[in-house]
Amino acid sequence: MCLKRFLCMILACALAFGCAGVPAKAAEIEVTPPENVAMNFQIPRATSSFRMTIPANQRLAASTSFPLAAGETVTIKASYYPFSASIDVGLIAPDGNFYYVTVTNGSIDKTIQVNANGNYTLQFRNKSNVDVELSGYVNY
Repeated sequence: MCLKRFLCMILACALAFGCAGVPAKAAEIEVTPPENVAMNFQIPRATSSFRMTIPANQRLAASTSFPLAAGETVTIKASYYPFSASIDVGLIAPDGNFYYVTVTNGSIDKTIQVNANGNYTLQFRNKSNVDVELSGYVNY
């Protein structure tokens, strides 16, 4: 029993002294990309999903806007029913104009690049004579 305690004490001391002898060093590393590699990519800042019904010949805009800088993009991916409906999907810019693309096949997969800094609002316009069920998401 005494031998067991003695061995445990020796091992504990060896462990304590062994850990104390580990060198530590702080270093500052500067990473620079190679000269011939273009570092021009954008990471979406947010993703939001939506599900809505757009009445015939009406428009629906998001209740909140989001800030974008010139050159940033907004990606909209969605599907809607009926497939034959015609929908304008786009952004209301800070100047109040609606910049959009028209889709007519039941699927939306569009990326819109903005030209000016400001707050933008997502909007859908149903150009059909029937209500449209729409669901998808937006990355900005």
